Amino acid sequence: MIPSILLLDKPRGFTSFQLVDTVKRKFKLNKVGHTGTLDPIATGLLILLLEEATRFAEFFVRLPKTYITKIVLGAITDTHDAEGNILERRDVNVSCEDVAKVLPNFTGRILQKPPPYSAKKVGGVRAYELARKGLEVPLKPVEVEVYSAKLLECNLPQVVLEFEVSGGTYIRSLAHDIGLALGCGAYVLELKRTKIGDFSVSMALSYERLNSLEDLWGVIIPIWEAMSFLPAVSLRTKEAKLFRNGAKIRAEAKHYGYVRVFWDEEFLGVGLLEGGFLKPYRLMPLK
Repeated sequence: MIPSILLLDKPRGFTSFQLVDTVKRKFKLNKVGHTGTLDPIATGLLILLLEEATRFAEFFVRLPKTYITKIVLGAITDTHDAEGNILERRDVNVSCEDVAKVLPNFTGRILQKPPPYSAKKVGGVRAYELARKGLEVPLKPVEVEVYSAKLLECNLPQVVLEFEVSGGTYIRSLAHDIGLALGCGAYVLELKRTKIGDFSVSMALSYERLNSLEDLWGVIIPIWEAMSFLPAVSLRTKEAKLFRNGAKIRAEAKHYGYVRVFWDEEFLGVGLLEGGFLKPYRLMPLK
């Protein structure tokens, strides 16, 4: 199996790990990883990295993500979604216009506290493990970026919102905080990830289609193509040997930052262009 990615449309009720495990076992792969967990309640785009493509997970994690979520106003739950226990109910004395007006307050760089039931680690333990035991979960706010927040539908007490966010942003926390700002509380009823970078859920395999396949040829994307969001640099033979051996090489850069590095048509890995040099960053294993 060549290093590649697989786009899946995750169904509701499955964990991201279950899909990783399904693909690994079904197609007898050594390594499978994903680039951002979806909660069991969530559906939508999941990017799986196959074999040595797992080396490049961080570049996909950094891509912006788009979600469409249906939230319910008038209640607060302990998980910030419909899977949790209702802690408090409140009257919904707001209009659709009020909802639209509050959204700009949640765009740009904001501090966000992850939900208590999350995969964040506290002292080496997953937050949800502490929460399930009834223990206090002292999660610190982290800086995230919300590129856009739109009101798509409004049928109070339910509203449908679309968010484009940086990696690490919790939509459940956004819904919870928006509910608090409106004074009525809110929780996520439905959540779908529709895009990661330029990858759309419309490009993804359904779970049913995945189960019908005997192999993955024709549905995977080679890692060097999948990372086309990074510029490409081609090296000569001598430079390629130095680069492969971990040496930095002098380069007249048209780009700065991370680049895909090739020798002829062979993908060598990702390099970092800075200060007039190309430095190895993540390399493919030597054949």
